[in-house]
Amino acid sequence: MADVIALFDAAVTLSGRGDIGLEFARQCAQHLSCAGLCPDDLDLGEAIALVPHYRRLVFDIGYSEMRVTSHGQDVGLGWHVLQGAHAYSATLAEALIASWYVFGRWIAGAPLPLKEVVFTHRAPAQAAAYERFFECPVRFQAAQNALVFSRELLDMPLVQADETLHLAMREQARAAMEKAFNEQDIATRLRRALMPLMPKCEATLQHCAQTLAVSSRTLQRRLGEAGLGFQEVLDAARKDLAKVYLRDPGLSVLDVALLLGYAEQSSFTRAFKAWFDCSPLRWRQARQTLRSHTDPGQALHRQATGHR
Repeated sequence: MADVIALFDAAVTLSGRGDIGLEFARQCAQHLSCAGLCPDDLDLGEAIALVPHYRRLVFDIGYSEMRVTSHGQDVGLGWHVLQGAHAYSATLAEALIASWYVFGRWIAGAPLPLKEVVFTHRAPAQAAAYERFFECPVRFQAAQNALVFSRELLDMPLVQADETLHLAMREQARAAMEKAFNEQDIATRLRRALMPLMPKCEATLQHCAQTLAVSSRTLQRRLGEAGLGFQEVLDAARKDLAKVYLRDPGLSVLDVALLLGYAEQSSFTRAFKAWFDCSPLRWRQARQTLRSHTDPGQALHRQATGHR
């Protein structure tokens, strides 16, 4: 997931376009061919309910989740980044929300009039491009990233669905998921188990073994067979997540320490210095300075507001 986010950041830098997420969705429109997962008697609402199951084949790394919320006669189809995952990417959020919109129009074979589209990040300099793309009001700095539309759209039939293709693809998807999750190495499974345990100060061998439904001795043996130790995997996970959390300006160094399972900020600072040869605060300041000189989005914002 870090590579995906870096790829989107690079696309913004190389193109100089803050709206590259919208262009991503336009290009995706040329490659839509996965509607076979939907049998021909489903409507749009039932198709949306299938997404959480099949999305595991694409991103099953605990980074984000789809959420459907109701507000009277309106429905919000939202994309939520989970706390403790990688840093939030505005470009990725825009690309996914825009792709959902394009895919929804294609699978329904009809326009999907939206009430509004909302994003949690700040408005870009070229905000008008978003309203032209979605053909509705677009609001930024909202509580969620979501498409908001009338509940009645959930009853729309899917003109692109195919029952025979659905049965074949469903079996292929089942086999692919079984193969993928059976082949996960023990280090990957352990790192995923550690993430929710760290903030609760429960990142221990015993708690991880319980999460993975094995005994502590079995977990130790499997780690040994892979040439790893429990503390080694824990330290590597903390090292990677420390950089992710420190990119979030809303988190203090103490917050980061607690999220990583350290009882004291001083313990985290000592570990961080051993990893990166500088303090967490200095690492964050250096990154913010570098970002302010290289982020084209910030440069556009400075130009639009008359700041240098």
